[in-house]
Amino acid sequence: GITSFKMYLTYPAMMIGDGAVYSALKALKKRGGIAGVHCENAGVIDARIAELKAAGRAADVSAHPEARPDYLEAEAVARLLRIAEAADAPVVIVHLTNREALDEVAFARARGQRVYVETCPQYLALDDGVYYDANWSMAARYVCAPPIRAEENQRALWRGLRRGEIQTISTDHCSFTLAQKDAGRGDFTKIPGGMPGVETRGTLLFTYGVAAGRITAERMADVLAETPAKLYGLFPRKGVLQPGADADIVVYDPRGTSCITAADQAANVDYAPYEGTQIAGHIAEVYLRGTCVVREGKILHDRNGQYLHRGKCML
Repeated sequence: GITSFKMYLTYPAMMIGDGAVYSALKALKKRGGIAGVHCENAGVIDARIAELKAAGRAADVSAHPEARPDYLEAEAVARLLRIAEAADAPVVIVHLTNREALDEVAFARARGQRVYVETCPQYLALDDGVYYDANWSMAARYVCAPPIRAEENQRALWRGLRRGEIQTISTDHCSFTLAQKDAGRGDFTKIPGGMPGVETRGTLLFTYGVAAGRITAERMADVLAETPAKLYGLFPRKGVLQPGADADIVVYDPRGTSCITAADQAANVDYAPYEGTQIAGHIAEVYLRGTCVVREGKILHDRNGQYLHRGKCML
């Protein structure tokens, strides 16, 4: 019942070499599984980190995006896709952030490869200016990998969403507290990477996408529900409203505005990356397998998740 796996081309504790990626992709293809891959060039990033520290930038949060530029992500995407070509296997690029990386996906698709792309709200709604806040703690909140990019990349990602070049929106949710982030005050590489985001994903996509006229409501439902369910072997139990499906339903009220605050979130974390952001409308109700579990921001039933055996990719 586990049909998808994640691999890393960076992070020394988790990454594997190109040969192992190739072998894993071949084994997954044989069994009908699929891999999502974090793409950044580990060797050059490590060399750049050493240079930045030697230049006295160890305590500087802005060194984080400078150590991991967009073109090193694009290089790793291109390399992964050539490995996938050699293995003749489909692959998912997770949390893709920039235009050059999306261009490499287009080249692979033109060669006839099956490539699926995920991006995240932070790459659609924020820019790299967050790392240059004079308040160290404020800047450290946005340390994630790949980093949040320059604003011009947002246009390419929204265009990719409209055109169907990007298949899913995830969050890479990782809810470290401010005290945990403080572990990196003297060394930016020790700031725990990741941001909370899973409970604001839908409201941000509606606000910056649907309400702003960038994508349709139908496209939003596709990238949040239907396509992920097909990609990860849960369709038609999940991802569609029809007889026999699980009746997982979000009722969204587009009227008025609401505001994101840490005080209102359910996650066990003491900050919100989008603190003070005005949201178009709000989530009125959430149903899980036909039972109302959230109404007007109040959790009515908790801890009702179920492990589901998944099938093969249906795309």
